[in-house]
Parts: sequence; structure tokens; C-alpha cells
Amino acid sequence: MTNPYFDELADRLRARGLPEDEVSRTVDDLAAFAAESGTDPAQEFGAPAEFASQVAPDEARAGARTGPVPPDEAETWKWRADAFHERDVLNRYGDEGWEVERVDGTGRFVSHRDPDAPQRWEYRRETVLRGRRDAVVDRLAPDGWEPCGTWICFEYFKRPKAASIGPEARLRDVPRMPSGHNFWSKRFYGFMAWYGALLGAAFLGGVFLAPDGSHTGFLAVLLVGAMVLLALVAGRIWRDRRRRTS
Repeated sequence: MTNPYFDELADRLRARGLPEDEVSRTVDDLAAFAAESGTDPAQEFGAPAEFASQVAPDEARAGARTGPVPPDEAETWKWRADAFHERDVLNRYGDEGWEVERVDGTGRFVSHRDPDAPQRWEYRRETVLRGRRDAVVDRLAPDGWEPCGTWICFEYFKRPKAASIGPEARLRDVPRMPSGHNFWSKRFYGFMAWYGALLGAAFLGGVFLAPDGSHTGFLAVLLVGAMVLLALVAGRIWRDRRRRTS
């Protein structure tokens, strides 16, 4: 059964120039999240027209409306994804020839595709603690990995896919430039819902546990939430290290 909200959202995204596969993937992910969380999509995401403008910004629609852009601009693409699935997105578009040059100050991957000799790229992410970056770079360099960006405690590495699959890494049929700029996973939406619930619990804790207005309850619940968040980060670092040494 279709949902009128997501039907309208899909129409709005198509009108803004988003490719059909991106429309389907985006709407399916959002519908799955709404079904799992049991929330009303209009309350969760806002009006379809307004939400569509966030998913497919005006510059993407303008590019589709005015035709080809200059070559220098056409081969540079800036985008962002959440940490839950950014490696999947990196490798998906690395297979389409997009080479990450750096991560800018807002956390966007600044990517370029060689217009003359496009090739596939592969990526990996390492959790790097303070003062350990050089050691990680030296460890990966013999296998052809080179750093291509840093974001907080994450270091990103790239290498031409020719290192693993040989001549097949050369792109013969080059896909068109993606129109999307933001890629959020269902786990990210779930995390944001959890974070919102934490803030709500902290507020209620401040009201019920410290009715005198001292904010003791608010701080207590917020401290517990911060400890849980730190535990999750520490667990991710531990899993990355274990996977790296196995």
C-alpha cells in the first residue's frame, strides 16, 4: 500500500531533477524508517515540498534545467554521508570514477573524476587517535593506500582499484554526475531519534527529579547519556582495531 506523503515526496524530488534511482532509494529508506519508528512522516520530516528542497537542493535542479555545466565544474562533486554507511557510499561512487581529494571543513567529501582517463577507486577508513596518524599512514602505504582526508578521529584512505583488479579498473562507460549531495542511512535517523529521546529524558529529569529548579536531574540524565555515547564511540574504536589486526 502506498503512502500519500511518500508519493508526493517522490513527485517533488523528480520535479527537482533527482534521478529515478535516487528517488526510489531515498523514498524507500525514509518509508522504512517511518514504519520502524511508527512516526507520522509529515511530523518527522515536514511538508513534502520543504523536505524535497533539502534532499535535492536548488543548485541540482538548476543544473538539470539549464543543461550541461562547464567541464571543470562538471567533474567536481561535493557530498556528505553519515559515519554509519559513508564507506559504502565512498566505494559505490569510487566505482563510478570519483576520487576524493580532501574532506572540507564542513565534513563534505570533495571529489573529482578524471575526464580523460576515469578509473575506479576504493576507500577505507581508520580510527586514528591523536599522535598516531603517521604510524597508520606508514602501515598502509606499502599496499598503495594514501590519505585523502581527515574528519575528527577518522582518517580516510584511497587507492586506484587497479591495485586489486588490474586493467578492469578503467572505466569505459562513465555514469553521469550524481545529483545528490547528502546520503543519510536508516541507522543515522535512528541515532537522531535516540538522541532526541535522550534530550527529552534529560528535560523531564530536570522537571521531576529536581522540581526546585536546580537542574540536578537534567544534568544527571545528560551525564548518563554522555557516558552511553562515549561507550558507543569506544566500542566502535575497539571494533575497528580488532578488524584491523585480525
